[in-house]
Amino acid sequence: MRHLNPRCTVNGQPLLSIADVQWVLHHTPATGARLKVDVIRDGKPVALTLRLDAGWRERDDISWRSSSWGLRRMGTGGMLLEALTDERPAGVPKDGMALRAKHVGQFGAHAAAKNAGFLAGDVIISFDGRTDLMRETDLFAHALRKLKPGDKVAVTIVRNGAKKEMTLPMQE
Repeated sequence: MRHLNPRCTVNGQPLLSIADVQWVLHHTPATGARLKVDVIRDGKPVALTLRLDAGWRERDDISWRSSSWGLRRMGTGGMLLEALTDERPAGVPKDGMALRAKHVGQFGAHAAAKNAGFLAGDVIISFDGRTDLMRETDLFAHALRKLKPGDKVAVTIVRNGAKKEMTLPMQE
């Protein structure tokens, strides 16, 4: 394992590994902050400031992480969603939310979307009245912050060019 230089710090925390950076960020407010960063550049100490704007945590895409499978069960009923950024199928607005169900879970708690009638290929264009959730990560964040297990969420999809209103149950 490659170790960072302990003379390098973030907010006074010596950096021995990437875990030290993660620890500092974990304890940094989501409302924004300025982090004091001391590094060694060309053998000389350099003091820097890293500015994190409000909402900096939401800019990360967590959908690739294995830990997102639990979020997928809770927030999408087991659907794996992919953002449509270029060509959109017939019936899908040119702007706004367009998340295609790449896969719909088939078993157990991951089959809630399937049991509610969702199919692979459906394109979600509205979730809980929101049309600005452009990534699966954004949908996870909204579902897990604003909704509770047992809530029934209104979802508008486009299937074969036609809009359809659906309901998705939120799970624990």
